[in-house]
Amino acid sequence: MSGTTKFKISGNMKKLMLVLILFSAITPSYSQKRFDLTFIASPQVSWMTSDSKFIDEGKSHLGYGYGVEGDIFMHSDTYLIVTGMTVSTMGGSLTYNKAIPFGGTLLPAGTKVDYYLTNLEFPLALKMRTRDFNRMRFYAQFGLTNWFNLKTKATTSNPRFEKQAVRNEIRFYTIGLNIGAGLEYELGHGNAITGGLVYSDGFSDTTVNAGVKDVTTLNVIRFRLGFIF
Repeated sequence: MSGTTKFKISGNMKKLMLVLILFSAITPSYSQKRFDLTFIASPQVSWMTSDSKFIDEGKSHLGYGYGVEGDIFMHSDTYLIVTGMTVSTMGGSLTYNKAIPFGGTLLPAGTKVDYYLTNLEFPLALKMRTRDFNRMRFYAQFGLTNWFNLKTKATTSNPRFEKQAVRNEIRFYTIGLNIGAGLEYELGHGNAITGGLVYSDGFSDTTVNAGVKDVTTLNVIRFRLGFIF
């Protein structure tokens, strides 16, 4: 028993020493500034689309997002990894042209449903920035957006639902493309302001419809405003 315990401790210590050696080897290459933090606020427009002939797309929804993003430098300040965490309100409306079960009841054919989603969002994208030009830098980014649903409310064209919370009609996790472009303006002392457009194009199914086999995707266009530290 004692020999086995010593072997386990020794193995863990070897792993810890290897991690420390790798970390010490990587750290010198990042001896200067390694990342930027950006506090962002984003007015946005979102809508939902379905590939089913029984579902029609409706109006878009206005929403907003806020949170923190980080730009992690990749050995230079022109190529960066973008990640972070934001809270976003989004949604859209769909008209179901056949009867479907929804929220513990049966909605008749022709019912329009407005979805109001609050999602926790984690982007993961590659950002490419130009060199400094009169205190300005232009950038483009491409990657993924990960959405985790915090809560959903629904309103239907019949009086059954009116901004009522629903739990089983929206998937907890969805994913989409993250494509954007914009500019940063240097203020001095490492601070800057930034603005741009980001388009998130969902490609996984957002809704759960027992009565219709479809893929409903979420799409968002946002105007991204931020302050960089």
